[in-house]
Amino acid sequence: MRNKKMNRKNARLARSLPILLSLSTLGLGQFAFSQSVTYNGYYNGPKVDVNFINTPPAQYQECREKYINSTAKIYSACSFGVDEARRMAERFGGGKGKIEGYLRGFSWGLYKGVQMNQNDPQAQAVGAALNSDYLGRIDRATKDGAARGEAVGNANGSSEARLRFTSALDSGIIPSPKLDTIPEPAFSSNVADPYAQYVGQPQSLDAMLKSPVEDLGQIKVYSSYDSVYLGDMPQFNLYNYYFADGTYRFETAKWVDGNAAIAQWLTRPIDSKPQYEALGSDTVTVPVPNPAAGAPTTTQQAVDLKGIFKTSFVNAYAYYVNYYFSQNFFVNMDEGQRVGESIGKQVGIRYAQSSAEVKAFNAKFRRDEKAAYDSVYSNAYKTSFGGTYQDYATNPKPEIDSFEIVDETDDGIIQPGERVGVVFKVKNFGLANTSAQAILDGAQNPIASPAYALPGLKTTLIRTPMIASMSSDIHSSANVSLGLHVYGKGFNTITALRTAQVIRQVTPVSIDVNPIVAEGKANVTVTVKNNSRIASSSSVRVVLTDSAGRSFEQNIGIVNANQNATATFNLSGYNPLDLIKGNGIGVKAQMFLGELAVDELDGTIFTRQPESDLPSALALAAQNPANQNLALSLMNELVERIRVETTQIERRGYKDQPGSTYLYGALLSLRSRVQADSAKAIYAQLAGQIWQYRKAFTNFLGIKSANRSYFEAACRELNGGRKL
Repeated sequence: MRNKKMNRKNARLARSLPILLSLSTLGLGQFAFSQSVTYNGYYNGPKVDVNFINTPPAQYQECREKYINSTAKIYSACSFGVDEARRMAERFGGGKGKIEGYLRGFSWGLYKGVQMNQNDPQAQAVGAALNSDYLGRIDRATKDGAARGEAVGNANGSSEARLRFTSALDSGIIPSPKLDTIPEPAFSSNVADPYAQYVGQPQSLDAMLKSPVEDLGQIKVYSSYDSVYLGDMPQFNLYNYYFADGTYRFETAKWVDGNAAIAQWLTRPIDSKPQYEALGSDTVTVPVPNPAAGAPTTTQQAVDLKGIFKTSFVNAYAYYVNYYFSQNFFVNMDEGQRVGESIGKQVGIRYAQSSAEVKAFNAKFRRDEKAAYDSVYSNAYKTSFGGTYQDYATNPKPEIDSFEIVDETDDGIIQPGERVGVVFKVKNFGLANTSAQAILDGAQNPIASPAYALPGLKTTLIRTPMIASMSSDIHSSANVSLGLHVYGKGFNTITALRTAQVIRQVTPVSIDVNPIVAEGKANVTVTVKNNSRIASSSSVRVVLTDSAGRSFEQNIGIVNANQNATATFNLSGYNPLDLIKGNGIGVKAQMFLGELAVDELDGTIFTRQPESDLPSALALAAQNPANQNLALSLMNELVERIRVETTQIERRGYKDQPGSTYLYGALLSLRSRVQADSAKAIYAQLAGQIWQYRKAFTNFLGIKSANRSYFEAACRELNGGRKL
């Protein structure tokens, strides 16, 4: 029923506001007139910063200047264009002047009306009194406040009781059940905007200005609206003409433009359009430019009379439009301000009433809410304190403070298959004694521990026997999630979680491969670690296998507590090309603790510096005539890599950074020893095969780069100093 009353009040208030239908102006830009006009009327807003024209322009000046000596038809078409331009300016520009002046005054009046009345005391008093219509919703404040007070009182009272028991842990003192004072409640509401939540979103000033309103056709500027020249009357709302400074700034880009005006004239149902459509053409005599000897010096030329009309219209329109706009601008400005003030006053009063209504509602809601909060808080505090105290005084309240996993061998690690127990600390914050058992979840074969006494208000440290085991096939270094569940009489099961690492006593930790590519050799070092605090239970062995199918074994022996040990393998017999090309030679190291295979690591024998390893392998193989096949294979690989290198090297790469190139590596390998005849022949063959690649260092103009000189000198050196 109250909602219906409010809806009726709001409807009456809305009907009391006139509602606007306005014209939409054509689009607009800057303009200025030749003479300033001083205006002293009802309008008292900001100065109209525009110059106006009061002197009418000369009649037919356009035609006299251009067509006075032309034909009668042409002069008539020009005069017709000037007449229609004047009429268009008077009705179109003049109509715009009436409207723009009215809107200038209207927007200022609307602004003044709103500003002067949006804090109207009488309207605010009416709005504040409207809260009587919302008693049902205000009652919600009491409910919310009471619920909040009870919840906070319960929480705070219970918290104080618990704090007394937790503070007395291990002190030997029994907490006092007496409640001397109750702390002052700190009220805080959970409702940010009561009106919006329980009544509805209040209407903003913008929304009020955007509300649809009634027809302004009775106002003079609209009742005399010239639809023939101005077009249909569009609609708008108050908000379109409400500005932060109250100033409506009209623009004129469309209606002062003669081309826009003629376009409008041609599209509108103007009574003189048939006369325009009847315009045809005329002929005039014009001189022939540069006539031939004996040829006619004049010729007849057709003239489009519609074109004469349009040109005269456009040129004359600019003379007339500013004058007629100026004559009409101030006609309706005072009336516009009066109407704007009237409507603005009603909007302002409505806004004042609405905002005061919201403010008063929220203030009353807060007062009622806090009063209800305060009325229940103390009793809730006392009741909750007493109930919680009694609960802690008569029941055990154990909590797991911490727990650790202990292994059966007590070497500081948990191994796969090993049995484990738990060391944990329990704090009993209740006054009652009890007993508890523990079980470990997440491990294999869990069993319940024996029962252990938990005295009231005491901390108890418990160490269980082995109550579970780790899976024997679990991966070394795996993490296992474990849950300790403690249960007993008088309390619910309590749980604590942690992650434990399961790891073998000794594990391999690294494999380091050091290749000696030129000799087809490698040194492989495998490092193992004892992870426990006692010596390894068995001897440690490392078995190394390579992808060529060979196997090697080394016995490290007993590894001391928390120590590392290594096994080193010296491998040989590999083809250097296998260490340079493809994936290299793979090696796998597997560690055994006694006969138990623990874990394995992988590595690769592969060159780390191919630019120097490949030439070095060639130099070593070429020295021995028995290795000529290998030398030729290495040479062919080197030729291909130098070829690719010449297509990728920077312009001055050989000169500035030779050390990282295959060509420089070949020179170093040549210089590193006295060459046997077999080696000299290989290097000469190498030089001959790469000589052709020097052309990569000559551009399309035949200009040689610094790389080419370096490359050619290197080839001659590889060829024993001889030309190629």
